[in-house]
Amino acid sequence: MLTEQQLKDIEKLQEVCEEHGCYRLKLNDDMLRSRTHNKDDYFYYERDVLIGYLGLYGFGSSYELCGMVHPDFRRRGIFSSLFHQAVSSLKERRINKLLINSPGSSLTGKAFTSSLPAPYSFSEYQMKWKPRDLEPVNEDIQLAPVTKEDRGLILELDYLCFNVGRDDSMEFMEHVQQEAGNSSFVIKYKGRKSGKIHIQREQDRSYIFGFAVHPSLQGRGIGSAVLAKTVHTESMAGRSIYLEVAAKNDNALKLYEKAGFVSYQVQDYFVFEGL
Repeated sequence: MLTEQQLKDIEKLQEVCEEHGCYRLKLNDDMLRSRTHNKDDYFYYERDVLIGYLGLYGFGSSYELCGMVHPDFRRRGIFSSLFHQAVSSLKERRINKLLINSPGSSLTGKAFTSSLPAPYSFSEYQMKWKPRDLEPVNEDIQLAPVTKEDRGLILELDYLCFNVGRDDSMEFMEHVQQEAGNSSFVIKYKGRKSGKIHIQREQDRSYIFGFAVHPSLQGRGIGSAVLAKTVHTESMAGRSIYLEVAAKNDNALKLYEKAGFVSYQVQDYFVFEGL
């Protein structure tokens, strides 16, 4: 568990790094605040000031890694040292995959990953809905709260649409259900269960994630109709709407851009092959 002082130190260093680089770091504040042990956080202090930080984020047998070093203290091997500590810990845990996350516009991030056996895997686009006239809601689309009976469908969708294994999918599902403000829905098209969508609500913001339509039903306008319905509900409640979508090319973004979402940040992911 992280202390309040550690959380404040991370936040302060994050602000400095983001202002200097004109990008946003994906440090998953909600996961930092719900840590249950001290195996996933690595710190470097000088004179009681946090200079470097690296965080690990576990999703079943897969992990993501993101970190930062104060701009005035770079090129001193600080992040490399933190990285090797983290990798040593992960090797003891026998995990299956490690993804290194770096803002798409970060030159230091690109330089670091290029020095590792870590080929590019995909990019995650962080998008925000730009207010406009709302589209009519398709009455053939219904969103029903996820129940235990839907577990098999969720597992199938995670595997087919995101290549996520059973154990990782189960752990992620439990994490989502435990977090306050999260809602999970099964998408029904003309009464048939066709996909899933998660929504996290924080004050005046709504975040869409884990959105998937079964491959056998794609190309029928279901995705567009679900986005339109969700946007209508959340915007009428006075919330700004955000989403994250993983894509290997810009064409995959057309569904979201057509619905009125605009990309404001890109996160690149690299698969580390040195475990």
